[in-house]
Amino acid sequence: MGRQGAATATSLTLCLTWLCCQCHSLPICEGVEDETPLHLLSTKTGYFNAHKDGSHWEKYTEAVHGCSAKQVWLLARHGTRFPTANDMGHLVKLLPPLSQRIRDNHRHDRGCLKEHDVSQLTDWFPPFELRDREQLQEMGHEEMASIGTHWREFLPDLFNVDFDPSLFKIDFTVKNRTEQSAYHFLRGMFGEDTVGNIELPKAYSPNFILRFYKACPRWLREVYKNNETTYKERWLFTETEHFKKMVHAVSARLGFMHPLSTDEMVAMYDECRYEAAWWPQRKSAWCSAFSHYDFEVMEYHQDLKYYYEDSFGHPLNPKTACQTLNDIRKLFQLTVQKDGEVKPRGVFYFAHDKTVFKVMASLGLFRPPQHLRHDNFEDMRNRVWRTSFISPFSANLAFVLYKCESEYKVALFFQGEPVPVGEVCQGTVCAWEELQHWLKENHLSCDLNALCMLKDEL
Repeated sequence: MGRQGAATATSLTLCLTWLCCQCHSLPICEGVEDETPLHLLSTKTGYFNAHKDGSHWEKYTEAVHGCSAKQVWLLARHGTRFPTANDMGHLVKLLPPLSQRIRDNHRHDRGCLKEHDVSQLTDWFPPFELRDREQLQEMGHEEMASIGTHWREFLPDLFNVDFDPSLFKIDFTVKNRTEQSAYHFLRGMFGEDTVGNIELPKAYSPNFILRFYKACPRWLREVYKNNETTYKERWLFTETEHFKKMVHAVSARLGFMHPLSTDEMVAMYDECRYEAAWWPQRKSAWCSAFSHYDFEVMEYHQDLKYYYEDSFGHPLNPKTACQTLNDIRKLFQLTVQKDGEVKPRGVFYFAHDKTVFKVMASLGLFRPPQHLRHDNFEDMRNRVWRTSFISPFSANLAFVLYKCESEYKVALFFQGEPVPVGEVCQGTVCAWEELQHWLKENHLSCDLNALCMLKDEL
């Protein structure tokens, strides 16, 4: 660290010490009594709290007037879940001792927390067990059931029928949370009495439609495990004044006379996000030291990871989803060619945020005008690409094929709301010929063996 950097760090630490001694009377305590911004919690945002854009309904309704829905292709991320085993270990290691230190700070009249928050943290223990790892939490059950109910009610001519395996194709990955998501989606669509009699298919791996990235050695090497490039912007962001200001403010509000580590900040933020997704009606004490600005900073910290790991930040990311896009093309093309009874009526896929991110990038959805970087946080505060919006728990994309007299049209829905596919056509509903042409041009030559250098890895 240079002389100027050392001086800045010393100044911030001295300032933090002074703030902690007199915190209750300073502006540092203001702004944290607001409700947690439940819609801005990155990939741990609960589906019911997620941002939904309902501005395109009028144009969509006009475009499909007189049309009848024939087929639906839907891809959903699994519902709200418990942490992974690694995340559980991280939270259990860092948070219990941190909660005791916060309690001690409060007893010495340091920090900004209210008595009820300190009481929550003093008695805090992990609200999960190892056996819960990666499983759907109860809120995830309800999210997926609500999505199934939505599509049954939105397209009754297609889905107000008894379940028939020839009419519905279901697929999910080898992870339990995606199979559980499929079950609860079908519960919402067909009811409690029917779902118990539905025989779900057996998951398999590798799955080139739903978990293609895991079967792509080139992506694993060049993107996922490439610390020097993929995670560079995220690391550099922790060195910016925005991030340091957030760390010092949160540390001061908790009564610490030194800045907490990035690992500690992330652990608190993660537990805050999980508890907010599980129990949105009550505020987690772990959220109490974060202001709205702090949540924005932590969200951007997350965005910088996923943008480069799974989206527009690396050109390989959207290319790996080519078989998934081809699946849509083949499904609708066969239906249009037959021009008769449609089977299946619905194709329902359940996967992960990495799948959804890459498919959306392959469609050009929510492409930002410039890359997210460590040094453009202020310029990007109103960005269209933010993980809280595009990949909350239970995020879902659906293409609907319509028959409109003598032609076929396709509409795209995101979170159940119509959205334009700007790279394909100008409206919220595209002619099938337009989408088919775009898919052929961009994805027909999909060769994962060449793209991913698949040899003996599988």
